Amino acid sequence: MISGHTKVFTIIAHPAAHVAAPAIYNRLFERLGLDMVYIAHDVPAVAVGRTLQAYRAWENLGGFNVTIPHKEVTVEFLDTLCPITAHTGVVNTVVRQEDGTLLGYNTDGLGALHALGDVKDAHCLVIGAGGASRAIVDALIHGGAAQVYILNRSRLRAEQLIEQAPVGRAALFTDELLPEMDIVIQTTPVSQSIPFDLDLSRLKKDACVFEIVMRDTAFAREASMLKLKLIPGFAMLYHQTRRNFKLFTGLDITDDDVRDAFALFGYRP
Repeated sequence: MISGHTKVFTIIAHPAAHVAAPAIYNRLFERLGLDMVYIAHDVPAVAVGRTLQAYRAWENLGGFNVTIPHKEVTVEFLDTLCPITAHTGVVNTVVRQEDGTLLGYNTDGLGALHALGDVKDAHCLVIGAGGASRAIVDALIHGGAAQVYILNRSRLRAEQLIEQAPVGRAALFTDELLPEMDIVIQTTPVSQSIPFDLDLSRLKKDACVFEIVMRDTAFAREASMLKLKLIPGFAMLYHQTRRNFKLFTGLDITDDDVRDAFALFGYRP
């Protein structure tokens, strides 16, 4: 039963019809018997500032997630940033305090590292230079990756991301480097084709391919066909959900709770 006492959580996206978070969180709230509900807001980029101003006055709003294309612009309107968000300039989880102040966190990198496992000494290719990739590159470097290469449509954006990294730890990708990659991470919203027409057959047979888009993609299909180790789109969200839930509610949830919620999408790690 939803009432005037129900604590509300949301996600801002554009578009928002595809987001999985409402189903996952509402399943968790139901399972735990919490008077909470999660919805989605489709917010165009020009309205982010006005939306967050309204969120400050929304007294039963507990917080919100942030996804494409708002992970960077939202940072401008927050009151307090966690160290990762302050460093990367990217946010994906915001907690609203009782006085209306907004605290920004980034758990994308944490989720990506847990999904990938050990990245120490790995040579990594990150496709894209948007909000998610900024957090993932930072996490890879802190996880001990030997080198992180960036491939992006805008060279300027890629160079800006490289400048964020410690000197010598990130560089622009060139095609002849592909057979040397241990990990390839696809962070763009492209789903109908393989970004940049990369020939995944040139990868090592034991290379790991990580797709963060949570729907069927040409990139994931090609990786599967080539029998590469594929980490699917739900993995990053799966591995950050416990942290996000704690930030939102102050409550710990179990692995069984998370597995039950993600089973709604047929994802079982």
